[in-house]
Amino acid sequence: CTHAALKRHDFVASGFEFDSLVMEESAQILEVETFIPMLLQKQQSGKPSRLKRVVLVGDHNQLPPVIQNMAFQKYSRMDQSLFTRFVR
Repeated sequence: CTHAALKRHDFVASGFEFDSLVMEESAQILEVETFIPMLLQKQQSGKPSRLKRVVLVGDHNQLPPVIQNMAFQKYSRMDQSLFTRFVR
């Protein structure tokens, strides 16, 4: 996800298209960060997104996402990944 966010401009400029997305260790990714690669693809006007499948791979019983800001950690519930939310 981090690489995809940093290289977004290059992916869009090259016309890179995908219809499947696999996120490994998704139990350690912030919920907000899971949406970055989903939104990377440029959507053609009037047409739905090409994205058909999103596969989240991970173990919700292992390490949760790391939140370094204490205020976010305490009050925002950002310690929960999308993967964990789906499991609950």
